[in-house]
Amino acid sequence: MESIQTTRVWTVKNPVPVVKKTTWRSWLALLFYPTGVVKAWRSKKSIWLKLTYSLLGLPVFLIITAYLCVILFAAFLPTLDRTVGNRTDRTIVNSEGNYAATFIKTGAETNGAYELVQVELEPYGGNDWHYHTSFEESFTVLDGEVRIGQEGEKELLLKKGDSAVADKNNFHYFKNARKEKSILLVKITPAAGLEKTLRVGYGLINDGLLRNDMTENPWHLVLLLAYSESYLPMMPSWFQEPLINALAKIAQWKGEDKALYKYFK
Repeated sequence: MESIQTTRVWTVKNPVPVVKKTTWRSWLALLFYPTGVVKAWRSKKSIWLKLTYSLLGLPVFLIITAYLCVILFAAFLPTLDRTVGNRTDRTIVNSEGNYAATFIKTGAETNGAYELVQVELEPYGGNDWHYHTSFEESFTVLDGEVRIGQEGEKELLLKKGDSAVADKNNFHYFKNARKEKSILLVKITPAAGLEKTLRVGYGLINDGLLRNDMTENPWHLVLLLAYSESYLPMMPSWFQEPLINALAKIAQWKGEDKALYKYFK
């Protein structure tokens, strides 16, 4: 009699971990959309839950799959080329407003230690929030007034002779604070793709292929972002950094950068 009772107690207690294990597997199956659809429609859930999962899960699954395929494919491609040819022109001009950028020291001249560029800013011109992952950026006002914004800090108003530094991975922006031209000295340490970015950007503007921060060829916009390693606040960093770099490598593999050679070769 005691033996029978002992067996019954063991039978009652033992199913608990089995139920938990089955539940864990069920959730894992739902995360993998094709398996989840089959499992959902075989379950006794309401028809509305099945339809909701089937309809909403499909685009999410397709986006995630496409994202992973792009990242994986690009992993086997050559690294992005951020170098510039042996150019003799030290100053380039943006024909939209006749504003210039002068390369004081290039990455090639400093063996990759830093790049130093003098940039003329149009009235109230500049850029918006962005960050870089592999270099710090320092600013010194040579003439005029420039507003510097940095994440988590009060906006700075720099006047002639004033300087500020934007660290790696720190959101920042700079804008001309007056209605006349201002001149800003920009230094990035270590050297990256600043020269190539400016040469390509100014070239596209001068040819009418870059307007309102959008390029006529979408691949060229991706290349510009990747050359300067500039990332924006519109997407999480863990999502956009691999995506931008992967798309830029694919653009280079496709030969989309060949149309830009005239600007930096």
